[in-house]
Amino acid sequence: MKHYKAIVFDFDMTLADSAKIIGDLLNETASHFGYEKKSYDFILPCIGNTHEIMLSHVTGEKDPEKLMEMRDYYRRIIQDEMPRRTTFFPDVKKCLSLIHGKGIKIGLLSQKPGNLLVASLVKYQLNNFFSSIKGGNDVPCPKPDPSGLLAIIDEFKLSVEDVLYIGDSLVDEMTAQNAGVDFAAMLLGGTTREQFNADFATAFFCDFGDLISSIDNLESIPANKNDLIMKTSERAGSGNFKADK
Repeated sequence: MKHYKAIVFDFDMTLADSAKIIGDLLNETASHFGYEKKSYDFILPCIGNTHEIMLSHVTGEKDPEKLMEMRDYYRRIIQDEMPRRTTFFPDVKKCLSLIHGKGIKIGLLSQKPGNLLVASLVKYQLNNFFSSIKGGNDVPCPKPDPSGLLAIIDEFKLSVEDVLYIGDSLVDEMTAQNAGVDFAAMLLGGTTREQFNADFATAFFCDFGDLISSIDNLESIPANKNDLIMKTSERAGSGNFKADK
């Protein structure tokens, strides 16, 4: 078994503790357009989807033109608020430094606009760990379309077998499946361990301390997956939101 040559991360609720901010701004957008605000627990499971899908989930709106109008408003208000209020989970910097120090390339793939990703990373001096950063405006199609992930792999001049994608949502899992890339679940978002495909995910991490302790064992899926030892403790979560494919 060979070690991975690259690890690509999702951003919101994988690296960044941003769900509360996203929820607040989605509710602000909904309220601006006359819709009722929703609870944090209701919003959490949809985070990680496109802006249109999240806004449809919060408002119940299905009309494409209305959703585009709300999306444009949401994108305006997040420009200043997201970089200002976004924080990262404990041990993220330590983990990225460890991975980088082992010569493993690090990528970032998110639905969030690329300029907001970079602004948040620069604020916490994390940007230099990443060899490729792609936001939703940098790829031809949003996740779970695999084009963004495959573009990063192409930039790295690697094959899909060399790469692990780590994310917190079913959208992330589907993205990895569609790209033919191994997937590990970070259980910090609104998707529980049971909601992921246990036959597909190579590992489940409760936090970055958990990932740090497993870095040396992050290898491609063995013939017998029971040979891959991983920590199985579970973080409580809620929701079963799954985007339309």
